[in-house]
Amino acid sequence: MPSLSRAAATPVLIAVAVLAASLAVGIALGGLHRARSPVAPGLRADALPPGMAGRPAPAFRLADGRGGVVDTRALRGHSYAVTFLYTHCRDVCPAIADDLRDALRSAPAARVAAVSVDPAGDTAAAVRAFAERHHLPATFRYAIGARRSLAPVWRAYLASPQVGDPRNSSHTAAVWLVDAEGRLRGLYPGVPLQPADVAHDLRAVAEPLR
Repeated sequence: MPSLSRAAATPVLIAVAVLAASLAVGIALGGLHRARSPVAPGLRADALPPGMAGRPAPAFRLADGRGGVVDTRALRGHSYAVTFLYTHCRDVCPAIADDLRDALRSAPAARVAAVSVDPAGDTAAAVRAFAERHHLPATFRYAIGARRSLAPVWRAYLASPQVGDPRNSSHTAAVWLVDAEGRLRGLYPGVPLQPADVAHDLRAVAEPLR
């Protein structure tokens, strides 16, 4: 199963490198607070570096732990958030999942595409249990797979895999905002998230980019 569109990812990889430098690794690791940066025009998310806003988001197609597939091409027409989680996390991941769930309640037409950072631990059964425990709606998708399938997505979004003790967070806690035409529009670099702000932005980018 192909995991990532190279054509879509290449310009984003370059821009992400700029993002990392400009924020001084401001995409916070789990447990760190978000760095201060300019707000995206008309949104409550942090702004992306000049030239990055409006670029195509990296495309991927992966198995969904809840059944079916997570295919970003099928998300066209819906605004969505991309984040990186693992089911055995005790702190940051549950908080991100709960905040995004709450955001979806106020933006029911939007979607969430979570991508596993723990290929071994995030089995379909683990994902289903996590989704039940956190009352995640069907619009909250959770991509799983082998490392070879997930790693290109991690690289494209500057996410690090979960390493070490799976009870502790050590991966990137960023949430990316994608509009209904599949373009990057903003970034929430770390926790805590504000569900009302995420919901506002998901509704705002459901409209065509002006």
